[in-house]
Amino acid sequence: MPFITSRRDQPLMSTPPATNSLPKIVRAIHWISVLAIFFALGLAWLHDISDDDALNANIIGLHRQLGLLVLLLLALRLLARWTHRREHVGEVLPATLRLAGAASHLVLYAMLLAMPLLGWAMTNARGHAVSLFNLISLPALVAADPDLADSLQDWHEWGAWLLIGLVTLHVLAALWHHWVRRDGVLASMLPLVSRRPKP
Repeated sequence: MPFITSRRDQPLMSTPPATNSLPKIVRAIHWISVLAIFFALGLAWLHDISDDDALNANIIGLHRQLGLLVLLLLALRLLARWTHRREHVGEVLPATLRLAGAASHLVLYAMLLAMPLLGWAMTNARGHAVSLFNLISLPALVAADPDLADSLQDWHEWGAWLLIGLVTLHVLAALWHHWVRRDGVLASMLPLVSRRPKP
């Protein structure tokens, strides 16, 4: 039976729960950002264990471009979310979960903004210019200052650990939605993943 009705024939239960369907452009930006972040973190780890100065210079250069890519994708993501409405399908998440999700996304977005800007400022403080894809010269955020550069590097490293923690919580939350709530949140971001049926 698709509906359970009262004596007044008012629906008490709608169709099986689902979740919001995200626009394809938002999903694409999300996964490109994920890849860029993981590659950037991997390059930072490789830089820490490498003693080859020439290799490290190339690693830092690529790491910097990936950070700028994340910054650019963040701007595109916010624009896409503003211009593309979600399609509401079936059950809407409870208010507490919606607020928690919105708060976690806000913190993640703040970190995705802060991390590239810290790296950009740190590069300037080291006395180096920054360019986007080695094609577009970007303005200096700060003047050359070795002491400031050291402080910015510390903040950048602490921010990286915080970002790793946030991403881990984000993944765990997605798995909880998929395996416990079975509400289709993960399926809305992964087209090849089907929503698990309610028991």
